[in-house]
Amino acid sequence: MINFRFHIVSLTAVLLALGVGLVLGTTFLDDATVNQLERQLDGLEADLDRAQARNDELSGRVGSFEDEAAQLDEQIGERLFDGQLQDDPVLVVATRGVDGQWVDGVLTQLAQADADVAGVWWLTDRLVLDDDSEVADLSTALQVTTDDADRLRHNLAVNLSDVLFGAVGAPGAGPPDAATPAEPAEPALLARLREAGFVEYQMPDGADADVVVLPADGLRIVVVDGTGASVPHGDVVLPLLTELSSGGPVSVVATQPTPQPDDQQGDDEVVPLVTALRDSEDLKQRISTVDDLDRVAGRVALILAAADAVPGSPVVGHYGMGDGADRLLPAAAG
Repeated sequence: MINFRFHIVSLTAVLLALGVGLVLGTTFLDDATVNQLERQLDGLEADLDRAQARNDELSGRVGSFEDEAAQLDEQIGERLFDGQLQDDPVLVVATRGVDGQWVDGVLTQLAQADADVAGVWWLTDRLVLDDDSEVADLSTALQVTTDDADRLRHNLAVNLSDVLFGAVGAPGAGPPDAATPAEPAEPALLARLREAGFVEYQMPDGADADVVVLPADGLRIVVVDGTGASVPHGDVVLPLLTELSSGGPVSVVATQPTPQPDDQQGDDEVVPLVTALRDSEDLKQRISTVDDLDRVAGRVALILAAADAVPGSPVVGHYGMGDGADRLLPAAAG
């Protein structure tokens, strides 16, 4: 006969067995899970180590390429640019906000080509004409009475183009009806614009003068554009080039670094200067362009295009990798 004590012992044994089984089963499951997670973690760490090693390798290659490009720039300039613009006067024009490294690079390359660099005209953000004082000051500098911003910009383009056209001319032609060529000087208009803060000068290394003076003739012009310009090129630079080239091809090369996808500013599409020039049926036949100043090929193309831009009979071409480019580099003469 089974008594009550036997039931108590049996139930205790069953409960004890269940408890032991749960403890053992849970411990086994936890160990398996931990082991699996540890294996996954080890795999991720190995993947990260491989990715880091690959990144280090690629970074090393990029650094090597950059060093090579820097040496290539210098050595190409020393050997290939030598004498390309021997004593030819060159003016650089840029807008504040454009990365100064591109302008400094152009000055270096022009010096390697033995050009007689007049300096840089930096167009400042005062030309935005978004307050009354800027409008009044520009009106005074241009010696006109209008307070209409659009008319002032048009007047500025016309007057600047007259100044530059007089300095370009054909080499040795001198000013019209003059017995002797005029001495190089700072144009009076530029002196007024500089004093009013609309134009700033950057002088080339080693220059004795502190203002940009223009020659009587034979001037070549390099326009450097890019993202970040404080004044849209459609306000000043493009109207200036349109006026300057209204009579035919001129000794101007417009250049910019390769546009990047993140160069877009806001919702409005920003059309680069080189693109705007190439999109114009008239301007693309009158002004040379280079669309890849950030590449070695672009810097070579710039110097060769400037050499081809002979005052009086410039060769017009479009160089680079962008839409509208004719070639990567200017063709050999003939």
